[in-house]
Amino acid sequence: MKIDQLQYFVETAKRQHIGQAARFLNISPSAISHSIAALEEEFGHKFFEKQGRQIKLTHHGRRLLDRAEFLLAEIGRLRVEVGSDEIELRGHYKIAATHVLCSEFLTPAWLDIQGRYPRLTSTLHTLRSGEVLARIGAGDIDLGFCFSPHTTPNVEQEILFEGRLLICFGRQHPFAKEPTVENLSRYPAIAALGAPGIENCEKHPSLAQLHLAPNYVNFYDSYDVAIRALKFNTFWTLLPEFIAYAHSSEIETFIPHEWKTSYRIAAIWPKYRIKTYVLDQVVEKVTAMIKTSASLG
Repeated sequence: MKIDQLQYFVETAKRQHIGQAARFLNISPSAISHSIAALEEEFGHKFFEKQGRQIKLTHHGRRLLDRAEFLLAEIGRLRVEVGSDEIELRGHYKIAATHVLCSEFLTPAWLDIQGRYPRLTSTLHTLRSGEVLARIGAGDIDLGFCFSPHTTPNVEQEILFEGRLLICFGRQHPFAKEPTVENLSRYPAIAALGAPGIENCEKHPSLAQLHLAPNYVNFYDSYDVAIRALKFNTFWTLLPEFIAYAHSSEIETFIPHEWKTSYRIAAIWPKYRIKTYVLDQVVEKVTAMIKTSASLG
């Protein structure tokens, strides 16, 4: 199916006459006849039936006319937009991110882009990393941001940032007086909830390398919950460095010798789905904001 074929079909349908459509388009009637015949062969249905000297649309022809007029109008707008120095972006996007990534980076990034292109709309989902990965894998979400996803068959990913996880505890924690790995084992720990497809902080290899076997007493699904728990209890946990530094007035950090506990922030999207210009803009903006936040730490 070609654009010209759709145009010939639409003009013929409007006039219900091949000759009149040919004169309007300044082409031969045989060119229109051959074009419509090719469309009918491709779709396997007749689009016109003769009624005296005129032709009438069949049921399948009326259905094609609705779609063809819409497609030609969209193609016309596309030609204008691409040919112009000012691009007007539009459309509705479903985007998801892990709680802190959504509030700190995705939301302000999207609002900045939407401020420049007000015809864009969105649904922003705040989820756990595992839920973001699952929804992307199911094709329910156009774009997602999460922590440390594994490679999965239905998901494409782009690593935006790599950083370190830090051992964190409240400022009044007794561990602050003697911050050694041996003393850390004396205190209860809390951890982010694990999820299929996401690297699990609870069982991070670095803990075993330090011969740490944490006594986990609570699990959380939001870093805001973790910060509050650390402030008022003798817990410790692993937090991404940019979060730890952002809350340096409330919590302390401990970095053992040769500590190499890493995490990644990734943009993910459904496999075989093209990432549009709009989504590329979101990824670029979010990446810049994450890197700026990390550098401030």
